[in-house]
Amino acid sequence: MDSFLDSLAERPLLFDGAIGSLLYNHGVLHTACYDELNLSRPQLLLDIHREYRLAGADILQTNTFGANRVALDRHGHGERTVEINRAGVELARECADGAFVAGSVGPTGVRFAVATVVERAHVRDAFIEQITALVEAGVDLLVFETFTSIVEIETALDAARTAAPSIPRVAQMVFDADATVDGVLSPADVAVRLVAAGADVVGANCGNGPQELFQVGSQMVGLGVPVSIQPNAGHPALVDGRTLYVANPEHFGVFARRLLKAGVRLIGGCCGTTPEHVRAMQGAVRMMRGERLSGIGTGAGSGSSAAVAELPVALVPFAERSRLAAAIAGGRFAVSVELGAPTGTDVTVALDRVRRAQAGGIEIINVADGPRASSRMSNMAFCAQAIATTGIEPILHVCCRDRNYLGLIAHLLGAHALGIRNLVIITGDPPKMGDYSFATPVYDVDSIGLLEIAAGLNAGLDPTGRALQGATSFVLATGAEPAAIDRDRELERLARKKAAGAELVMTQPVYDPLTLESFLDDASSIGLPVMVGLLPLASARNAEFLHNEVPGMQIPQAYRDRMATAGNGPEARLEGIAIARETLAAVRHRVAGAYIMPPFNRVESALAILDN
Repeated sequence: MDSFLDSLAERPLLFDGAIGSLLYNHGVLHTACYDELNLSRPQLLLDIHREYRLAGADILQTNTFGANRVALDRHGHGERTVEINRAGVELARECADGAFVAGSVGPTGVRFAVATVVERAHVRDAFIEQITALVEAGVDLLVFETFTSIVEIETALDAARTAAPSIPRVAQMVFDADATVDGVLSPADVAVRLVAAGADVVGANCGNGPQELFQVGSQMVGLGVPVSIQPNAGHPALVDGRTLYVANPEHFGVFARRLLKAGVRLIGGCCGTTPEHVRAMQGAVRMMRGERLSGIGTGAGSGSSAAVAELPVALVPFAERSRLAAAIAGGRFAVSVELGAPTGTDVTVALDRVRRAQAGGIEIINVADGPRASSRMSNMAFCAQAIATTGIEPILHVCCRDRNYLGLIAHLLGAHALGIRNLVIITGDPPKMGDYSFATPVYDVDSIGLLEIAAGLNAGLDPTGRALQGATSFVLATGAEPAAIDRDRELERLARKKAAGAELVMTQPVYDPLTLESFLDDASSIGLPVMVGLLPLASARNAEFLHNEVPGMQIPQAYRDRMATAGNGPEARLEGIAIARETLAAVRHRVAGAYIMPPFNRVESALAILDN
C-alpha cells in the first residue's frame, strides 16, 4: 500500500464520519466513556467501521478521540490508556480492507489559556503516551482533531514529533462563527502556525457545517500543504430530547465537490454525519480523481496518458457531422438554447417551446441530463421526439453520474441510432436536493474518460479496441468553468479533455466579462472553440443564490446591486436579460457561439438576449 502522503499527493482522499454520534444513536449515553467501548462493546465499533468502509471511506479514524490519560482519568480509566488505544487501532484495522487507519487524538479538556507550566507538561506527557500506543498498534497517520486552543494543538504536534517523527500528522482546529480561532487567528494564520508546529496536513473540523468550513478551507489552500475539512452535519438541534443534525447527505455531496474544486485534498464528516453522508461525498471524490478515467484498450479506470495520445482518428470529418459543426467550422456564430425535457409523458408544451425558438431563428437546442433530481423524461427520448416532429438539431447532455460504464456506451450508441449528433459530455454534479436526492451517483468514469470512449466510437472502435459495426459521428463538446476557484486545475483538465477527444467548449454561465476575458486568454493556447454560457438572472434572490450557493458562479456586486434595485417580477427579468446581453456583447468577437439557459424555459428571454 502506498504511504498516506504519497496517496494524498496523487488523489483526494475521503475520511469516514462521526463515531460518537452513531454510538449515541445506538443508545450510548453522553455521560459514558466512548473510548472505553473499544473494550466493552467491540462489536458495536466494528459494525460502525465496516459501515463507513462500505460507504467508500479511504481512511478510518480510530475511536480514541478522548483516549488520553487526562480525559480517561475523569471516567476512572486512566490506567487503561494503552489498552484502550491499542484496541481502537485493532478494531479499525480489522475493517480497513485496504483503507488507511488514522489514530484520532483529541484535546484533553485542560484550559490551556490559564494552565500552569506543570499542567501543560502533564498534558504533553499524556499526548506522548497516547501517540506512542497508537503508533505501536500500527496506525498509518495521526489526526489531531477538534482542538479549540492553538497552544494545545501545538503541544500535541510537538509530542508527536518526539514520539513518532515519521508518522504523518493531520492537524484540524475548530473555528468560530467568524472563521477565526481565539477570536483573532484567521484560517491562514492557523495554517502557518500548524505547519511550523509539525503538521503535514492542516484543516478544520467540527463547530460548523459544510458551507462555513468551505470558507475556512478555501483560505488555507495554497499555503504549501494539503488541506483537510470535516464539517458537522449543520448545527445541532434538540428535538424530543435527542440531539439531531439537519444537513442531509445530499447537501454534503454538493459541498464535497465545492471543497475539492477549491483545492481541499481531504474531506470527511464530523458530528452528526453518517455513512450516508460519506457515501454522498464519495461520488464527488471519485469524480475528482484522475484514476477514474478510462481509455481505448486500457480498461476502466486506468487513465493512461499514452492511451489518450494514441486515440484513433474519427471516420467522419468534423464539419460534416452536424449543422452545429458546420457553423463552427465555417466561422459562423453558433447559438443554442437550453430547453428542458417534460416532467411527464406529454411532450406538447415542450415541443411548442421548440417551435417558438425556431420561429425566433434558433436552429439548435440543448437538453440537460436529469437536472435537479426531478421526475423527467429521458433527454435522449425528448431529443428524438424533437428531431422527428420539428427538425430541430439538439445537443444531448450526457453526464457520468447515473450510468455505469456499460450503460454509458449503450446510451451513446442508442443516441446515434436516433439521429442525435451533438453531445456535451460532463461529469455531472452529485444528485441535487429534490424528491429523489437519495439516488446513488455512479461515476465509473469522469468526463475525460467518457470523451475518450466517445472519440473511440467516432473511430469505429469500442473501448477494448474492437471494431464496431458502424462508427458514430458525434460532435464532442465539453464543459468548463471560467470562474473556477482553481483556474490552473480547470485549464489543466481542459487540456486533458482536448487530448481525450473534446472538440468544443461550452462554458458554465458567466456574468463577469473580465473573468471570461481572462479565461479566454488563458485557454487560447489549448485551441478549442468556445460557446459562452449565459443564464439570465430572474430576480435579486436568484442572483444571491447563484453567487453564494452554486460552485463556479461569481456574480459581480454591481450586477447584484442592479438586480436588487429591480427587485422581482418582469422588471427583474428585463434587468437579467440586459446583463446577459452586456456579457455577450463584451466577448462576442472572441467566441464561436453562445448557448443560453433561460430560467423556467422562457424562450422569449433567450430570444431577447440575441436581439440585434
